[in-house]
Amino acid sequence: MTTWLTLRTAIRDELKDTTVDKYRWSDDLLFLYVKDALNDYSLWFPDREDRLTLVKHDSGYYTLPDDYVETIYVECPQDRYLEQRRPKPGVRYPSREGSKPFFYHIQGGKLYLGASSSEDVLLTYNKVHGAPASIDDDTHIFTVPVSDEELIRLFILAKCYGYLRSRQSALDRFKDRSQSGSSRQDNPLNPEVEDLMKEYYRKLYDRVGGGTIQLYRSGRMR
Repeated sequence: MTTWLTLRTAIRDELKDTTVDKYRWSDDLLFLYVKDALNDYSLWFPDREDRLTLVKHDSGYYTLPDDYVETIYVECPQDRYLEQRRPKPGVRYPSREGSKPFFYHIQGGKLYLGASSSEDVLLTYNKVHGAPASIDDDTHIFTVPVSDEELIRLFILAKCYGYLRSRQSALDRFKDRSQSGSSRQDNPLNPEVEDLMKEYYRKLYDRVGGGTIQLYRSGRMR
């Protein structure tokens, strides 16, 4: 199990930024970047939360959790699974007051049922991997698999060098195309940042791999 302290130390070792009280990248900045890394990684390999009870708003909708990525199941009540309503142009979906909900739809970070219900609405969903609560939350344990922690480090390294590149670009010594009005790009950190981010996405795509799309229902033919 990897803690925030362990990961932060490993990142500073790779950055060669280990002189205490003279850090080039502050703990606040690394804390910001690790949250960015987890947000991006979770779009590809999310964590999972089972049967979270949603809170109903006075207006009738249910607010989705802050770490929501994608819906897996919606139940109302438990063990009664609802179908997601797929919007179709020109089709109206009137409310079915007084009946059990069969459908749900999501819009603007809110979940709506096809009919009002007094039963609990349970959401099973993919979510963002948890980040440390603060920069000092050294005992926080990451839910990212150990084999994928390299991806988190690569993303943070690219962000760190990007931050350094931005600071260097503020000097007159280095100019990029947008600043100089020409094709000149002599900031030596540009290739470093681009290569690290390309490496991050290359390894990410390697883990995603290929797949198949089933266009028929499997089973015995009649």
